[in-house]
Amino acid sequence: MKVAILHDWLNQKVGGAEAVLFKIAEMYPEADIYTIIYNPKKFDKYLMGRNIKTSKLQKLPKFFKKRPKLLLPFVKKAVESWDLSEYDLIISSSSAWVKNANIPIEARHVCYCYSPARMLWDSWPKYVDEIKMGPVLRFYVIELASKLRIWDYYKSQEGTEFIAISDHVSERIKKFYRLDSLVIYPPVNLEPFINPVKDTTKKDYYLIVSILSKYKNIELAIKAFKDSGKNLVIAGDGPDLRRLKEIAANNENIVFLGRVSDSHKIRLMREAKGFVFTNIEDFGITMVESIASGTGVIALSGGGANEIIKDGETGVFYKEPNEEYLNRAIVKYEKTVLNGGKFNNDYILKKFSDNVFKEKFKEAIDAK
Repeated sequence: MKVAILHDWLNQKVGGAEAVLFKIAEMYPEADIYTIIYNPKKFDKYLMGRNIKTSKLQKLPKFFKKRPKLLLPFVKKAVESWDLSEYDLIISSSSAWVKNANIPIEARHVCYCYSPARMLWDSWPKYVDEIKMGPVLRFYVIELASKLRIWDYYKSQEGTEFIAISDHVSERIKKFYRLDSLVIYPPVNLEPFINPVKDTTKKDYYLIVSILSKYKNIELAIKAFKDSGKNLVIAGDGPDLRRLKEIAANNENIVFLGRVSDSHKIRLMREAKGFVFTNIEDFGITMVESIASGTGVIALSGGGANEIIKDGETGVFYKEPNEEYLNRAIVKYEKTVLNGGKFNNDYILKKFSDNVFKEKFKEAIDAK
């Protein structure tokens, strides 16, 4: 059986979706890997020796390759130009475009879906309303998005078998594509985190580990901790760092560490009083890591958090994204989880580990 693995972009970031791709690639060591744009400097260390096939957009100047939004008018043609006729099994690792490649009728296509394309579905028309543009450009963007949405929907109806990363994503696949999907949680390398030394001393701070982008809504936590005076440590870097530091200015209880090493992150998680999550995610790997390390989570209710956290045992929820609700949740967390003696993370390994993913993914592929 000849296998191809498709992934949207291997260009700028090494995130959760890329970690899943590497795991799938390990499971199929002979598979060819297709991606719209490939950055060898960033990804060769993960995919050394693999046969990487790109699209015609690979030849564009770096200015464009660093700005995927500028490439949207050309993505459809680029993805559909791939000749996949030699493959028996095609696995797409996708949150947007590559799952819409032209799949041969005789081939099987399984899509491990991180999310239906947000800019076309959940975030529309809010997405276009937030962009500053003139009427001509606005008309063009609306037309382009409409065509891409039609393409995305109808391509999904051509026999694709969807595997969703969470129940939350599965519900959205049903909503936007009218299709059922199997749920297999993404692999999380829990070995460095799980079963910390029992006498690990909790220190007097709460923790956020995140890319610092505006959509992560980290300013909510900063404002809440400004009000409460409790200590907050923020590990991570990103385009919103400057603005967040301005919001936190003159508050010594809020500390920015920048990007930290894996070993430093593990220590921070083990020693924190609690882990704070401020937006709704499709899954939430850092929440799994935190609970595995022995630290509970205070999370905005919704999305993957509801599938990861056991309320009152490994964390608590707050229902509204505002400072008052978050601070109330922290008080509740300190009483019920931190000092309540209920914390039990035994289920984490059984539900979210690398081995569980491999076993369930292989089972899904071998089912037909």
